[in-house]
Amino acid sequence: MEKLRYKLLLINVIDTRVIDDGEMFIPLHRLTSFQPLSLGIIAALTPKNWDVEIIDENFDKFKYTEADFVGLSSTSMCINRAYDISKEYIENNIPVAIGGVHATLFKEEVSQHCISAIVGEAENVWPQIIEDYYNNNLKSIYEAGFADLSKPVKPRRDVFEKYDYEIATMEFTRGCPFNCSFCGVPIYSGHGLRYKPVSTIIEELKEIKQNYIIFKDDNLIGRSKAHKERTVELFEQIIANNIKKDFLCFVSINIADDIDVIKLARKAGFVLFFIGIETEKLKAIQSIHKNINENSAKNAYKETFKRLHKEKVAVTAAFICGFDTDTVDDIHDRAKFIMKSSLDTFTFTFLTPLPKTPLHIQLEEENRIIKNNYPHDWIYYNFCHLTYKVKNGNNKDMVEVINYYLIKLHTAKMFRKKLFKSLLNTGSLRTTAAAYVFNKHNHVFLKESKSLLFLQKTYDFLRKSGLIKQ
Repeated sequence: MEKLRYKLLLINVIDTRVIDDGEMFIPLHRLTSFQPLSLGIIAALTPKNWDVEIIDENFDKFKYTEADFVGLSSTSMCINRAYDISKEYIENNIPVAIGGVHATLFKEEVSQHCISAIVGEAENVWPQIIEDYYNNNLKSIYEAGFADLSKPVKPRRDVFEKYDYEIATMEFTRGCPFNCSFCGVPIYSGHGLRYKPVSTIIEELKEIKQNYIIFKDDNLIGRSKAHKERTVELFEQIIANNIKKDFLCFVSINIADDIDVIKLARKAGFVLFFIGIETEKLKAIQSIHKNINENSAKNAYKETFKRLHKEKVAVTAAFICGFDTDTVDDIHDRAKFIMKSSLDTFTFTFLTPLPKTPLHIQLEEENRIIKNNYPHDWIYYNFCHLTYKVKNGNNKDMVEVINYYLIKLHTAKMFRKKLFKSLLNTGSLRTTAAAYVFNKHNHVFLKESKSLLFLQKTYDFLRKSGLIKQ
């Protein structure tokens, strides 16, 4: 007799060993505090006779849960935990599908550890997977490719209510038009920007309960005039529909080129930009083909940060260490630049040759990859380990200096100083509160900072009371 109801379990896989290996300081509490939007999309594509539950290992460590079918989403650095979970279910005759970035890049490897590997964006194949499940005919590999975002799937957000996500997740685009040698986005998501209709985004925004929303797009602003026009349309429609939220997003440095776009973004509620600065050294920028940053690097980014702060926008900047041009002295300089700059917050990580990127291919050709016992060594591709031979000096000295600054820079004192300076630079309690919220979930010391928590609570109270303008 055919079952009337089924149970689908969707797991956002996090291998806690990548954030605490017991040997060194890794400045992360969680990998992300954002809703795993892809799992919400899978839930929306699943027939109504299925009960859908998610487990987000950023909140809950996985414990075996009864299910008829299990879907896992994993990055490369967490893939070994995905394999362990998959094995447990398969041993109990429960089929498992694994999707996400790693499955897209290494379908043959992944297919050896599950029933079905999903290559690409699951919107294209999930209905077929469910049908194949009914017929007991699941394929080893499903080639999904890129989804047609002009006809987007609206994610089921009720499945996220299990956890206290302070920041909701949105998505306007997929892909990235740049060619930075270390970045994996163009490899698994495409070089072009693909857009969802603005009307769909507005409809979703009206239904979101959280005040803080992050656009997880890898580059919301893009690089061309046409890209900018699409983003401007989004800002204008948010304003026209009177949506009062605090937005966070990822953009490239060229957002600062057009003051009118910055003003419009701020009016729409965009209070924090995460920007890949990477390095203040022009030679290093050129070595990774990040041409968009060259002019700003020449001016040490000072004017860029000043321009954004003037419009009450906070900047979280990503910095990387270990470029082929880097020496130990360069790492000292980078850390000093961060400490002295007007940046609101920052990330400071090892250069990581992500799989199949031009950087990884180059280092393989030069026989410089030292963490290459796959799949075991994928765990080291977590931005906190040196996985290759450096070009200048030796690995021991480079690891030592980067780890020194991982500890020195990632303290409650440093981030409090940065965030209270942010309050002075922007003159906005709203902007500073957003910068704190964006960062606190990833850093234990920030979460426990009473002064910064008081600042956020003050803003929340004033906002809810209507005493502060959004």
